[in-house]
Amino acid sequence: MTTTDPQLLRKLGSIEHFSSSRHHLGIYRCVTVSARHHHAPSSPSHSYLASTSPSPSFLAALAHVVRHQPMLRVGIAADDTNDAHFTHVSSVDLREHVSVTSVPCRSAQEYEDRVAQQQGWEHDQRFADVATRPPWRITILRPSGDVPELQDIEDVFFAFHHALMDGTSGRLFHEMLLAAPSYQSSTSPSPAEAEPVLSFPEPPSLPESQEQGVDFTLSWSYTLRTLWTELGPSFLRPAKQPIWNAIPMDFSLSYKTRVKVVSYPPEQLSALLSACRSHSVTLTALLHSLILTSLAKRIPSPSSAPAFAAATPVSLRPYLSPAKSDPAHASSLRCLVTGCTHHFSPEAVSALRAAQDDADAATTTTALIWKNAQGVKAELAAKLDTLPADDVMGLLKYINDWFAFWRGRDGKPRADSWEVSNIGVLKNPSPPRDDDQVPRATRLLFTNGAMVAGPPMGINVASLAGSEFTIGLSWQDKVVEDELMEQLAEDLRSYAAKFHETGGSFV
Repeated sequence: MTTTDPQLLRKLGSIEHFSSSRHHLGIYRCVTVSARHHHAPSSPSHSYLASTSPSPSFLAALAHVVRHQPMLRVGIAADDTNDAHFTHVSSVDLREHVSVTSVPCRSAQEYEDRVAQQQGWEHDQRFADVATRPPWRITILRPSGDVPELQDIEDVFFAFHHALMDGTSGRLFHEMLLAAPSYQSSTSPSPAEAEPVLSFPEPPSLPESQEQGVDFTLSWSYTLRTLWTELGPSFLRPAKQPIWNAIPMDFSLSYKTRVKVVSYPPEQLSALLSACRSHSVTLTALLHSLILTSLAKRIPSPSSAPAFAAATPVSLRPYLSPAKSDPAHASSLRCLVTGCTHHFSPEAVSALRAAQDDADAATTTTALIWKNAQGVKAELAAKLDTLPADDVMGLLKYINDWFAFWRGRDGKPRADSWEVSNIGVLKNPSPPRDDDQVPRATRLLFTNGAMVAGPPMGINVASLAGSEFTIGLSWQDKVVEDELMEQLAEDLRSYAAKFHETGGSFV
């Protein structure tokens, strides 16, 4: 090893190699979670809103989080191989990770469009020098102009390599940032606290890989059935139900992520949550059903869309084994995730289409929406009941060459129609005093990048306690028609608004 070679830490685990290989191939580049911060006019950080420099209190808060989170100060060596390792990065210059852009705008909508564009742009960038520079970045957008709704705010985008952590960790990062001592103080931090160059002479203790921390168990029947479905001769495998899945995976297409944002105000969210409780479903399950209802209507051809399939990422944090995992890393940013698949049959899709012509279309469609949501809820409950037994994440160890794995999917049909990923609720920290001088989050936006080798569209959910519920729609340019995504966004808005207005009907 030469003096310039980074010090190797542990080898990437299976789910980390899953993401490291995708980044190297350019087929999935980062996760992005952005938070809108409000700064009181009398707060120390407010004066920086007119500049293109991060405030000292922000830099001090970020430094605090980086010092306490080991995955923010590691690189990835040999990411072009199946033997990638995390590396010790002994010095982190925050100025290389943070940028600020002033956005002139004449209306709130113009700025919101710019935020969505920025969210998509973040996904399209590859991280450089990942062996020696931690692959994450922060972009801050600050609206400039006299638009009343845009005063005192900035949007903080946290984009990160998926091998470092999952979407839930992206939310936790923002919570940690907001709760950092310098951000919760009404006085400016000391020069030492805001020092942008952080030194880490000793290598960090890293969280275990997913398979080291979760006690996956596999039955022979599950293992053989899954491997046969994946690897067995096609003429011997059972025929799959055809679904709508846009176009086949195409690695030659330009990687460009499109993003559209749908927001539910607190009063609409409250009505939906109350109804979900009374119908014994989750909001995630209801969203799946609303998406199904929209796409069954917007793609009316039974030959083009006879059925649908969808995926729900599931956090594995609750399944960390006390015997295998280090309790010191219980709250660490890391990647702990699996998934659950949902199938919507031709009969379920036909029923939704037929309901549009029903004499009482609103009642029939609403009943079907709740029925389909209950089906998704039951599938999720069954999955949670069996974890971590017989889970696909336990089988990733059988994949020896991730690059061959991905390249083998180029040109193949996609397995799902969409994915609903919900990273949960961000909670602002309780202020240390009874005042409003500390920065507060007023919105959280989460998106996946274009999933070249995955579902054609991502429905990405995040919310803020006591505030709005945000859905970030993301898709790859040229894979899904813009018109369809516009229609889906409009339907998701109208379903929630109609339900709040009528007290019981989605259409």
